[in-house]
Order: sequence, then C-alpha cells, then structure tokens
Amino acid sequence: MDILVVSDSHITKQKDGTYWCRTAIHGYDFWKRYLSAFDRVKVVSRVLNIDYVDLDNHIRVDGPGVEIIDLPFVRGAKEYLRNYFRFKSEIKKVISDEACAIFRLPSIPAFMVLKEFKKTNKPYLFEIIADPYDAYSVNFFAQKYYTKKLKNETLKANGVSYVTEKTLQRKYPSYSIKNGPNEKHFDTYYSSIDLKGDFFSEKRIYPKFIKSLKIVHLASSINNDNKGHVTLLKTVYSLKKKGYNVSLECIGDGDMRSYYEDMATTLGIKDIVNFVGLFSSINDLREVMLKADIFLFPTKAEGLPRAIIEAMALGLPCLSTYVGGVPELLDERYLFHPDDVEGFSIKIGQLINNPSELEEMSEVNINKAKEFRKEILDSKRNNFYYKLKELAEATE
Repeated sequence: MDILVVSDSHITKQKDGTYWCRTAIHGYDFWKRYLSAFDRVKVVSRVLNIDYVDLDNHIRVDGPGVEIIDLPFVRGAKEYLRNYFRFKSEIKKVISDEACAIFRLPSIPAFMVLKEFKKTNKPYLFEIIADPYDAYSVNFFAQKYYTKKLKNETLKANGVSYVTEKTLQRKYPSYSIKNGPNEKHFDTYYSSIDLKGDFFSEKRIYPKFIKSLKIVHLASSINNDNKGHVTLLKTVYSLKKKGYNVSLECIGDGDMRSYYEDMATTLGIKDIVNFVGLFSSINDLREVMLKADIFLFPTKAEGLPRAIIEAMALGLPCLSTYVGGVPELLDERYLFHPDDVEGFSIKIGQLINNPSELEEMSEVNINKAKEFRKEILDSKRNNFYYKLKELAEATE
C-alpha cells in the first residue's frame, strides 16, 4: 500500500536526480518510519534544483521505499500568491493511486494538496507540528487565514496527531476530541524527534565558582527571526556589558546567517560568538552541544521544539519562552517573553552564581527528555499509522 506524505521540508535535488538535505531532520531515516505500516512512501515537498550539493554537509533523502515528488520551490505567502496557478497545476499531478495520505501542518503546500486530495474521498491524517498563529506571525493575512483553516480542517480529518500533549489540542481540537473517538476518527500525540538511548548524557556537574559560561543555540534562520536570534545576540551583549565571561555557539544556517554575523560585529561581541553552521551528523551535533553549559532558545514560533528536547537529553539547563508547547517541557521559572533580553540576562547571571540550580535543572531535564525516547514514540507513531492503514483497507 502506498501513502502520500505532504511536508514543507528543505529538500535539494542534484542534477543526477538524487535528493538531499542539510540535516537529519528530513533525511531518509525520517521518512522510512512510515514504512513501518506502508509499502511505499511518496513524499511531496518543495524541491530546490541545483547542479551539485556538498556531500560532506548533506544527507540522502530518497532511498528504498521512499520516493520524492517535486513541487516548485517558492517561498513566502507573496511568492505563493504570485505562483498560485502554476503551483495548483503541479499539485494536480501529485495525486495518483495512493491509498491514503498524511499532511504535516502547518504548511502552505500541504494545505493546497489537501484541497485536491479530499476530492478522492480517501482517508487522511494530520501531523500538527506547529501553531500557524506563531509560524505565520510576520504576515497578518497568512496568520489569520491558516489559523482559521487549521481549526476547521482538524474537525474533518480522520485522525490527528499533535506534537504537544495538551497545548495544540486545546486550540485545534480534532473530531475525536470534540465528539469522542471511533473507528474512523482518532487522535494521539508524539514528537517527530528520534532520541536513541546512546544520545543521552549524564547529569552535569558545575564548578563551585563558575568563571566562564558557554551558551549554545540551535536553529536555522530563514527569512524571519522566529527562532530568536536577535534576542539571543542582545542577551549575550547584555551579559558581556554586565561583566560576565560568556561565549556563544550558534548552530544553524540559513538566509539570515550573514545578517546575524554582522549584528554580532555591530554589538561588539564577534570575538565571543561562533556561528558554526549545520551538522548533517547527529553525533557531530551532540559533541558540540556537550561542550556547552546552558541552552538559550528565545523562540517566537513552536509546536514542541526538538532542539530543546535534544538539549535536555544532554543534560543542558534550558531557558526559553512561553511559546507553543515549550511550557510542557520547562518550568515557568525558566520561561520568558521572546523579546525579554533583560529577563534572560538576569536569569543567566543568577545561574552563574548558583551552580547547584544548574545541576538541578540538568537532572530534571534528562528525566523529562526520557519521555521522548525512540521506543516510546515509535510505538505511538506505529499505532497511529496502522489505524490509517486499516481505514484505507476498509475503504478500498
């Protein structure tokens, strides 16, 4: 049985016809999880065509059982509007003989494919991975339209999986949440993270007197400041100005990387900020994060951030925001408004002077991250996928 999975992924196509991405988030191992229930996975995504990719910094996306179906590579609501009819024409070619579909939302391409797929009367599920109200905050029209659309569409899908345990469910309830589950309507929750046992580290031990503190941040920067890079850099500047010996490892890449590098120079913190780019290997990422002392993530738009969960699994104390499902992960003492530079800098200063609290945070975070171990999430995902498969078999 074939399944269509529609996702807003960052996929690149080399001229030899192979597909690649910069991080493991959307690599082959990610898509093959759907093969636990289905024979073939057809991944529908925007694809950027280039001659060659740097194989040292990319991982393969397509592979046995996983096929990529290209959509035009357009970005932002304005580009979608300008290319609407071209995009719509391409979408009509996407749907063929698949028995069912899963839509990873919010995503403008996924919503457009959904409109066409519903005409087939075949069963489909949603995997809600973020809140469109936050994800499209820079565009009022898109924010309003897609927030309302997701609220309406979750009531029509056969099944809905949420990345949060409670937060997104309250705002975008499924049919089964509203009316009770039945054989055609069901819901669950799980993260898209893939935490294996060997990724975890032991509880951090800090010196009695902390002379220096290495901060780490993990996120790409694409066309907006949703991951809080501005607050991040201003917080480091504030801490330096107050006399604290801090440094920052900024992991990630994207269109705005040079902008943030220039900002670090302007703020006079270039010498203590290191932009290290992306890591295609989870082990390389782990090694860099293990050398840090605290994870700072002033995000403005989230479902349930895997970056925080990964940092928690490595025993890193974490400071973040009240956005999305983050309060399900961290105590409110460690949450701030995304623009609260002073709040973040004051808290970090307090923690520098209180190593025992850092150690307590480390232990609590590791224990919380264990709820997201691969074997636990695989069981939830597989149960969800098999319900869809059984529904598809019953409607053939």
